[in-house]
Amino acid sequence: MAITINVSKNGEWEVVSYHGPIDEEAEVHLSKIAENLGPNVKINFKNVTMVNSCGVRSWVNFIRSIEPNRSIVYTECTPEIVMQINMIPSFKGNAEIESLYGNYICDNCGHNQSTLFVKGQNLPQSGEDEVPPPSCGKCGEEMEMEEIEEEFFAFLAA
Repeated sequence: MAITINVSKNGEWEVVSYHGPIDEEAEVHLSKIAENLGPNVKINFKNVTMVNSCGVRSWVNFIRSIEPNRSIVYTECTPEIVMQINMIPSFKGNAEIESLYGNYICDNCGHNQSTLFVKGQNLPQSGEDEVPPPSCGKCGEEMEMEEIEEEFFAFLAA
C-alpha cells in the first residue's frame, strides 16, 4: 500500500495526516516534510494501516529530528500506534497524546466498534483510571475492550 502524507494548516498548527503503513518506505516520505514544519505540529494517525520494525526506526528518527523547538501533538492514534508508544517510548518522544481509538467487542453479538478517547473528555488521566465500557451499537449490551485496559493505557503512567 502506498504512503501519502498531507500537510495542512489549521490556525497555528500544521496538521500532518499520515495515510498507509509506517514501514521501510516511511523514511523517504517523512524526510521530505521534516524540514518545512513549523513550531506547532499535530500528527493524525487515523489512516495508518500498520507499523513494522523498520517503520518504528524511521518514525523515531523523524520525531527526534523535528522535536527541537516544536510542540508536537498526536491525534486519532490507532491501537497499532498506541501499542508502539507503550513498547517503545521514543516512538512518542515528547509529543502529547490528544486522542486515540480503542477497539471494543460485544461478547453478546460479536459486533466490533471503535471508541475515540479525547483528552479532557473521556481519555483517562492515568493508566489506573476506570474507563466505562460503551454500549454495543447493535444489541445495546456492555462491550469489552479488545486489549487489556491497564496495558493499553500504560503510556499514561509514564
